[in-house]
Amino acid sequence: MNTAFLDTNIIISWIFLINSLHPKSVDVFKSYSQFFWSSSVVKELEKKFNVKSKNLIRFFLDLQKFLENPEKDLYSISDLIDFANEHCSKQLLDEVKSSVKPFWSEYLGIQSRIPFFDMKNAIDFCLNDLLLNLDINKRGIEEIMQLSPQRNNDYSQIDAMLESFGVHEEDRKIILDGHDFACFSTQPVDFVTFDDDCFNGAKNLDFLCFNSVKGKYDFTAS
Repeated sequence: MNTAFLDTNIIISWIFLINSLHPKSVDVFKSYSQFFWSSSVVKELEKKFNVKSKNLIRFFLDLQKFLENPEKDLYSISDLIDFANEHCSKQLLDEVKSSVKPFWSEYLGIQSRIPFFDMKNAIDFCLNDLLLNLDINKRGIEEIMQLSPQRNNDYSQIDAMLESFGVHEEDRKIILDGHDFACFSTQPVDFVTFDDDCFNGAKNLDFLCFNSVKGKYDFTAS
């Protein structure tokens, strides 16, 4: 069996359709037969899921209200980005702007300019998915994920090396959880992450117990 230990960003990318890495997360779940996570991933997922869903729902509700009195007949991606720049706090801006192109691709297709009515309908469909389907997607992922045993070793030397590579504390915990699980697994375990720093940190340590370290460039967006 092909076994993967997943970082939080893989799961977030799969849950949220309007995410640039969603297609690659789908490929991750097609590439393995068993999926593991740790309590560190579960905790981080809860936090990131709540923040991301709240931010996106807020943005599209604001956009829906704004379009009750449209300023033009045709809208483009740049119009949505302009709206985000004008109406979103700095805290929300990166989250929202990274979702605009995936939203357009998912709900509007390849046209560069869209009539107002089509834009309004797309926002309504997107909000429906955000309000009704996110929890369904999350529960679906939780059903196939398996919890790894609690790690007891702090691996302080490995942790220090990962820190020297610029890997953040939460990511270091997840790498070490995966390493500990892989060391005692009877099957080869790949570590999969879409975070560049996390990927580079784990990739640079040849003595970790992972069969392989995979990143976003190892998967297709078909």
